[in-house]
Amino acid sequence: MLNEFQKKAVERSLSAEKVFLIHGPPGTGKTTTLVASIEEHVRRGFKVLATADSNVAVDNILERLIEKGVKVVRVGNPVRVSEKLRNHTLDEMVKKKEDFEEVLEIYKKIEELKEKRSKFTQPEPKFRRGLSDEEILRYAKTGTPVRGLSPKLIRSMAKWIEISSEIRKLYERAKEVEAKVVRSVLSEAEVVCATNSSAGSEFLEGVSFDVVFIDEATQATEPSCLIPIVKGRKLIMAGDHKQLPPTVLSFEAKDLTYTLFERLMDLCGEKVSEMLRVQYRMNERIMRFPSDTFYGGLLIAHESVKDHTIRDLGFKGSFSGSMAEILEPENVLVFVPVKGREFQRPGSTSYMNEEEAKVVREIVSALLEGGLEEDHVGVISPYEDQVEVLTKMVPVEVRTVDGFQGREKEVIVLSFVRSNEEGDIGFLKDYRRLNVAVTRAKRKLIAVGNPDTLSRDPVYRRFLEYVKKFGVIREL
Repeated sequence: MLNEFQKKAVERSLSAEKVFLIHGPPGTGKTTTLVASIEEHVRRGFKVLATADSNVAVDNILERLIEKGVKVVRVGNPVRVSEKLRNHTLDEMVKKKEDFEEVLEIYKKIEELKEKRSKFTQPEPKFRRGLSDEEILRYAKTGTPVRGLSPKLIRSMAKWIEISSEIRKLYERAKEVEAKVVRSVLSEAEVVCATNSSAGSEFLEGVSFDVVFIDEATQATEPSCLIPIVKGRKLIMAGDHKQLPPTVLSFEAKDLTYTLFERLMDLCGEKVSEMLRVQYRMNERIMRFPSDTFYGGLLIAHESVKDHTIRDLGFKGSFSGSMAEILEPENVLVFVPVKGREFQRPGSTSYMNEEEAKVVREIVSALLEGGLEEDHVGVISPYEDQVEVLTKMVPVEVRTVDGFQGREKEVIVLSFVRSNEEGDIGFLKDYRRLNVAVTRAKRKLIAVGNPDTLSRDPVYRRFLEYVKKFGVIREL
């Protein structure tokens, strides 16, 4: 069942003439809404191409469409497709077609001919001595020795050429039949799924679609999106430009972090977009800060998650002092001040903070001791060097903010790392990084950092003020 905002987005996507954007903040079900829109377009007889930048995201769409009974085929390298979904890949579906038996027979014949050809002499330059294929075939018929080549050798090379010609014709026939079968599979499909790049596959050459859907559109560069776009007459994208953009390593290509989704939002805004507002992930107190800071205070916590805590997971820690307050299930939002020292290893552009890492280790150990499972807890740090340090110290999943985008955990422990008198927070200034880090947490967020450094920035100061008002600030 879709909520009222998801329904409105689907309705508007159906009535849109050329372009529509589904703006899905964290946990609001943008992919669910996108799939519902695909289903409705299919019901109205539209041919659909559904893409995303990553194979995982495409497989997610594919799986949901299969569950809904949509006729769908996945284009791309089968090895990169989830094993349970491979039966729906183009390769596998082609093999099930009756006409494909002819292709198999042809390839069997080709192998037999290759075996037969191996008994004859391949006309390499050292044997042919400047003779063309036509000349070799002609001299083989007359039995005339030429350029020091014996009639027997010439006949052997001629036989090799004749068999090769036959093999070539069989290959052409196989490709012809295969192309026919591929066209048949694609024409029967209501939806074709592919990554943005594989939408440019030779199999889809000349194939056009009524509607192109792109999921995770704010994780794809503009050129990547153009590959599927040119194949359709209408475009529907889902994404959230308030989260992190695609990773672009080249400094010269940094402009590519400005995505097509964001460009269209800036150009057209609400005229061509609908924001999903009900989120199904975060406790309301975790949600409220990103909602107020990034989404105009419009997000609504669904009743099923509004007040959920780690107590629902069986957490029964019996701790004393500040740790008891930090881990108290009702304290879903916690900041632990640590006046640690940021450190850069020689030759590294990243940062680490050992004092913060030790505090994170202590908190994670206590969470597990209190009954949470390792899979319930995730540790996030913006800096790779800190991730490397923490990975060796805790038994739970540790990733950068970028690495956790699109993911969620029951509890997130966040290490900010930066600690200096100048108030320099580096690339934490990209506030989308703060948005992503905070919104990964479902039931509890524990942030660790230097409040003096962070509070020099207005947005991080508001974050600390918010935690003080609606959560707990407590030193360990």
